[in-house]
This record gives sequence, structure tokens and C-alpha cells, in this order.
Amino acid sequence: MDRVHNSSPTCRTPVTLQGGDPLNDKNIGYHGPRPILFNLHAQGASDVASQIKQLQQESRDAQMKNDVSWAQQHLAEGFMAGNSWGEWETKDGFIKDLQNKTIKWKSGNISDLKVATFGSNTAVSHYTFTYDADFKGTHRARTVICSDTWLNDSGTWKTASTHCTLVKGT
Repeated sequence: MDRVHNSSPTCRTPVTLQGGDPLNDKNIGYHGPRPILFNLHAQGASDVASQIKQLQQESRDAQMKNDVSWAQQHLAEGFMAGNSWGEWETKDGFIKDLQNKTIKWKSGNISDLKVATFGSNTAVSHYTFTYDADFKGTHRARTVICSDTWLNDSGTWKTASTHCTLVKGT
């Protein structure tokens, strides 16, 4: 048996339940609105989206600075990148490129960043990335649209996958 208390200012009587979910059980006496639960969920989604927006910018900044430690901390095991010229790159390959500084960035700018959350542990960011860089000796200046999947791994947000596609005409 569980004891719950209705927090309504006009009702101070504890209710005794015989099992079940106190918020969904049809046999309890109080069937008032539950806005607090929805507000907590909405607040959580907003917090996650804000965190991912910040991390997304940090991710691009770290990439442009060849910051190996940031990538090691924030790329999930099994990470896979799909680039706009049709190649896949593993976490090990991505980190090796950062270590060897095979990409020389001249500029890079994220715009139109949007984040969709799926519970408190998964998010997907969508954005436009305009850059000018040399990739292993090949110059590329273009605009791509990207989608990154983020996972909360024991309190640390990590990118599981990133994929970018060339925007026609750039």
C-alpha cells in the first residue's frame, strides 16, 4: 500500500492506494489536471535542446581547431560520419585526421540550427554549415546541410552519427 497526498489547498486528506499508478489509476479520488508533469517534461526538452545547441557549436569549433581531446570525450563508441563528398569515416579515422591536422580550416559557420529531442537522452540537430577548408590537400568551399544524432551517455552528451549533404549551387 502506498500513501499519497493531494497537494490541492482545499484537500489535505491522504489517500491510501492498493497498488497501481497514482496518476493513472481510475480508482483514486482526485482526477484534477496534471500540468506540473507536462511542464517538467517541456522544461527538460528545452534544457536538452539548449545543451545540444551549445555542444553543436563547440563541436564545430573543436573540429576547426583540431581539438583531439574534445572529440575523444564527445564522440560515442561506434561513431560514424558521412561527409558531403560521399565517404564514411569512423571515430578512429576522425580522431586520426584531427591528430594529423589533415584538414586546414579557413572558415566555418553554423546557421539555422534546430534541435529535436526524443526523451531526455537522445537529440538530433539539423543545421547549415558553410565552410572553406583544405581536406587532405583538396580545397572545398561550400554549404552543406547536416544532421547529428546525440546520445546522453551517463551524463555526457556524445555524437553517435553525423551526416552532411551538399547544398546544390554552392
